[in-house]
Amino acid sequence: MSGNDQRNWFERLSGKIPGYSGYVDKERRRDTDKRQRELLADRVRGLKGPINEVMRDLSTGGRLFEIGPVDHLTKKLDRVENRIRYASYGYSGFFDVVKIQQAQLDAIYQFDLSLVEQVDALEAKVNELKSNAGTADGLKAAAAAAEGAIDQLEHTFDGRYNAVNNFGQEAVPQEPAPLFNS
Repeated sequence: MSGNDQRNWFERLSGKIPGYSGYVDKERRRDTDKRQRELLADRVRGLKGPINEVMRDLSTGGRLFEIGPVDHLTKKLDRVENRIRYASYGYSGFFDVVKIQQAQLDAIYQFDLSLVEQVDALEAKVNELKSNAGTADGLKAAAAAAEGAIDQLEHTFDGRYNAVNNFGQEAVPQEPAPLFNS
């Protein structure tokens, strides 16, 4: 991994997360982690508004039998939001180690960038849900796509959580799965 790749991740993260300073400074790691997770959790929570609008429109239009998959999305969003916002790492060497190896920093930065980009992708899927809610088939397909985006976000968060929580127990954390393109 070249220094330019790492700087590109860091610059992209800094542009997407206000106040993001990275994890090099040991004294600020917990604050940086908390700020990043709160921003992501707030964005995930904000996606429930458009989904609730779709449910209201379905209810008002008498399409009650179609609400189930959409309501399922709000429950999944609640779970993912809470996992991101309230992640408890217990004792984690990541927050206490004075010097972190570049490969470990790169992996955490890559997870963070992937999470931000996956929330962007999820937002697009929620907008598609609103756009395609006019027909039962469109709604079903859009709800399935949004659910897939939520699952991918949760999977990536699991990887990041494990990388931070198991810091120092592994040589280098696994990198996140590539972003989906659909």
